[in-house]
Amino acid sequence: MAHFEHNDCEERVMIWSWMHLIVGAVLIIAVTVGLLGPAQVTKICVMIARVCYILIVFSGIVMIVMSLMNGSVRRPVLLIVKLVLALAVIGLIEIGFARKKKDAVLAMDVWAPIVLIVVVVVLGFVLTGGFPIIMK
Repeated sequence: MAHFEHNDCEERVMIWSWMHLIVGAVLIIAVTVGLLGPAQVTKICVMIARVCYILIVFSGIVMIVMSLMNGSVRRPVLLIVKLVLALAVIGLIEIGFARKKKDAVLAMDVWAPIVLIVVVVVLGFVLTGGFPIIMK
């Protein structure tokens, strides 16, 4: 196993954290526009959302592995809850997009994933103590 300088590790965590956060913001925008916007835009938003899923899941796995390697996982149960809710978000988004394609989207199809995304984001900030937004 390679030995990293402390600053190098902090820099890597910072990069992955910001990527995770920025891609999450793009996902929120894509989902909102895709579910509330015109049908012509939905297909593009679905593709953007699916790329975001991949990037968010990958960056999340990288950050979990990095946390496990340096022993900084303080709330493993909360982490598992966040992971389960994040997967539920993906499922709800896909259900919303499928219903939008059939012109049968309900208000719940729009608001449930958005509210759950907010819950997942809040859990992420609780798990990281506000990092990367709040620097200690």
